[in-house]
Amino acid sequence: GAKRAIESPESLSSINTMVDAFQERRDLVVAGLNNVPGISCQTPKGAFYVFPNIGGVCEDLGVVDAYRELAEEVRATTSPATLFQMFLLFRYHVATLDRKSFGQLGAEGKHFLRLSIATGLEELRDAVDRIGKAARDAEGFRAFLRSGDPLS
Repeated sequence: GAKRAIESPESLSSINTMVDAFQERRDLVVAGLNNVPGISCQTPKGAFYVFPNIGGVCEDLGVVDAYRELAEEVRATTSPATLFQMFLLFRYHVATLDRKSFGQLGAEGKHFLRLSIATGLEELRDAVDRIGKAARDAEGFRAFLRSGDPLS
């Protein structure tokens, strides 16, 4: 089956269609995230993910300060990026992963998220819009911290 798929004359066209679709998704998300104050995102060369730097958002919303004020045992299980990740999930319903989710080595002081682009364009437009709203919602972030929702 795999040999037939690779050798089929229709394969190249199908592959090109998929590549074009993922490039469109990637470009939409990268451009949208780069329009959000406090976020910068480089264009990845491959994969189904983008890795926006949210350091400016973490500073602007007070996420870094809130992290520093957490009890030491809570800080050990979270990071500023994790706090924003959880805020996105519980308040804006956008699922991302923070850098610390992949291990702690080299994660300290790095405020990045991982966002999959393996979904439809409309869902991605909506997610970027929600991320932009969350990035400006300092009061919502403070309410999230007070809510008792998970911080890690």
